[in-house]
Amino acid sequence: MSFLPICLNVSDIKVVIIGGGRVAEQKLRTILLYAPHVFVCAPQITEGIRHLPVTCLEKPYTPDVLEDAGLVYACTNDRALNHGIAADCRARRVPVCVADDPASCDFVSPAVFKKGHMSVAVSSDAREARRSVAWRDRIRKEFEHDCVDG
Repeated sequence: MSFLPICLNVSDIKVVIIGGGRVAEQKLRTILLYAPHVFVCAPQITEGIRHLPVTCLEKPYTPDVLEDAGLVYACTNDRALNHGIAADCRARRVPVCVADDPASCDFVSPAVFKKGHMSVAVSSDAREARRSVAWRDRIRKEFEHDCVDG
């Protein structure tokens, strides 16, 4: 696998997260730095997610939640369901990130440091997430006191 690092304009894109647990909440912390139109669909949604600026759809996944989606994250704790979500997305030509299976992803989420309008993303092609986070944290330490805050 080889993922091309790119920056997407997500200001007018509907981002859908399927799953309401710890993994979804972790993904949301980064997504919300960039995307204002985020929907979370899950039968149970953590209190942490409920306090974020997202639209919560507290229900089991059905393909209709993908309507008008521009990006989808499959973050459930059910591997078969995540693969079904990926298949539904591909049928609709919607890029999907499957949290528990990089081989099923159209894109992956890098470790991100954002300050003002500047962003740094560190990716390991979904092979070494902890190392990507460590690199990101070293970069953050270098630039967290940078005066420019665009």
